[in-house]
Amino acid sequence: MRREVTKRRGNRTHRINSSKISGSPLSIQGVGALAAGGRRWDVLVIGAGVIGLSTAYHIKENNPQLSVLVIDRSAASGQGDTAKSMAAVRDTFTSDVNRLLARSTIDFYKHVQSKLGFNLNLNLVGYLWLLSKNQFEAYENITNQMRKQGIRIKVVDRDELAILIPDLVLDPDTEQSKMIGLESVHKALHGLDCGTVAPELIVKFYENEFKKLGGEFEFGTEAKSLHLGAKTPLGLPGEPFVWQDKVFKEVETNRGTISANTIVIAAGIRTPMLLDPLGIDCLVKPKKTQIFQVRGDSVGRLLRTKGFNEQNTTPFTILPKGEVYFRPVPSERSFWVASAAGIGEPFKFEEEPTADENNYKYNIYPILSEYFPCFANLRPINSWAGFYDVNSLDSTPILAKISNCVIVTGMSGSGIMKADAVGRMAAAISEGKEEATLFGDQRISTLQLGLTNRAVPREEFVI
Repeated sequence: MRREVTKRRGNRTHRINSSKISGSPLSIQGVGALAAGGRRWDVLVIGAGVIGLSTAYHIKENNPQLSVLVIDRSAASGQGDTAKSMAAVRDTFTSDVNRLLARSTIDFYKHVQSKLGFNLNLNLVGYLWLLSKNQFEAYENITNQMRKQGIRIKVVDRDELAILIPDLVLDPDTEQSKMIGLESVHKALHGLDCGTVAPELIVKFYENEFKKLGGEFEFGTEAKSLHLGAKTPLGLPGEPFVWQDKVFKEVETNRGTISANTIVIAAGIRTPMLLDPLGIDCLVKPKKTQIFQVRGDSVGRLLRTKGFNEQNTTPFTILPKGEVYFRPVPSERSFWVASAAGIGEPFKFEEEPTADENNYKYNIYPILSEYFPCFANLRPINSWAGFYDVNSLDSTPILAKISNCVIVTGMSGSGIMKADAVGRMAAAISEGKEEATLFGDQRISTLQLGLTNRAVPREEFVI
């Protein structure tokens, strides 16, 4: 019996088909009954977003004999922050670690789409950074370093920009542009192996493959707390004591307790909510993201820009001011528009985040309409909001193992573009390996992204 789950992003609806769990006679309700009744799993993964799904799939692929359960508070996979992102991918990072994670993941997505024949709507339309003179000079050395690492990035001069994007105002000079301090566009950087993807299709791919291997799900199940116990219990009241080695015994959920030999926490911004009560600092804070969908006849030509890519559309574009950026969505004849939540935007969690149109009206629109007057007088037709699980230390994923618990968090807005590599690393960590093999047979230490003795530089190319 097929079960159809509807996932809604604002007024936009995607449909995900959840078939009966492959290799098991249990329904979703049946899995929950066993879990609540005390069945012990080899591996429990908390979170069915793209990171949790990738991790669960690679654990099960590496060890088919293990019983692996994924739980999520939503009604289906990928309905949290995975569904609420801009769903873009890029390999242009200042950190060699982030470059490796992103490049490996993008290459895997290419493989899935072109070799395995599973459409992910991966479109390498590129990333385009429009830069002032000062910004370009600051990034020039970084750009050269990226090229040495094999990243394909091109410098686009002003004259070429004027031809390629006639809707772009290179030298905004209105009173409003002067008031908000807009600078001239000096040059642009065009990341060639960057683009956009459909998150619901990535989710479907990992979900299907995980089920084929016998992996199981329990939806509508929210992890409330983690229970610690003594590794070698003495039967004394009050255990575990500070002098005892500890293990994660079970997870308390809204549907009872679930026990597992290994617990993987891939719950996005909810990860610190589970770890803080245990005194474990995972370095993560919530940052709200708000995305607005804009449509109108005046932006039609911008959607059909030629010269950047095979799709003949404008790349994913970042403006010089306010970290305002937009993504073309030709299939919807619209753009998704947002701005990076920088200084002034609080680290604050909301249970059900919503987008505030005033953010578009007063923060995004004044900048967007000055550089691109074709957006003038256009208002959002749709909006949605989610969270980044921001690693405030270095903006690089955190993968750590504490006792029998694997922590996978701190994606800082780049979860989709690093998901496959992160999942492979998390799987290796769960097995106690000190090295993980990424797609393309590239190897990476599993120790350098931990909570202690981190060996990564701070990422400077953050959106």
